[in-house]
Amino acid sequence: MSSPEKIQQFATTLRRFLPAGSEEYVAEYLLEKVVHFTVTKERKTKYGDYRHPHAGKPHQISINGNLNKYAFLVTTIHELAHLTAFEKYRHTVSAHGDEWKREFQLVFKPLLDKEILPIDVTLALNNYLRNIKATSCGDEALYRVLRRYDKRPAVFLEHLVLGDKFKLNDRIFVKGKKLRKRYECVAVDTHEKYHVLGIAEVEAYKDEEE
Repeated sequence: MSSPEKIQQFATTLRRFLPAGSEEYVAEYLLEKVVHFTVTKERKTKYGDYRHPHAGKPHQISINGNLNKYAFLVTTIHELAHLTAFEKYRHTVSAHGDEWKREFQLVFKPLLDKEILPIDVTLALNNYLRNIKATSCGDEALYRVLRRYDKRPAVFLEHLVLGDKFKLNDRIFVKGKKLRKRYECVAVDTHEKYHVLGIAEVEAYKDEEE
């Protein structure tokens, strides 16, 4: 078991990334499980990553450092749930199956009991925990609430008007009609049609001659 001094020292390091009141809980968990924990640059395809022990290496968790504190916490608990699920079930269960969902609930519950999170985040998390998706992005309500705390407000596709151009994954599209949660958009380079979620984060685009 890690000493209180070591936990406090690690918690101090984590403080810049996590909501106040959660850093000691996370620090103790990471130290107890012997996790190689790293904060990385932004990755477009994922917020965090877990790798189980292999070749003499311990558990490894990496989290994108550009996340706001609440998104950083949710992502960290997401990866810790993978860790505890691996400890209990190894490779016998699916990555985001019922076992992982139960672990996510178990690991997160002590933090919710502390009542340290803003009320909107707490409510969204409680709803999410009742019906967990594989990622926080999979739950539209939680995703929207977490993005409220970004330093730079996100631009979602739904914020644009019909016919606006936008950039997504280094390609230019034109926003089309709404279907349900998605919009029919046309790629400028190939004229192919794509169905894009309204909460997809995009970059508004203007032609140079405009």
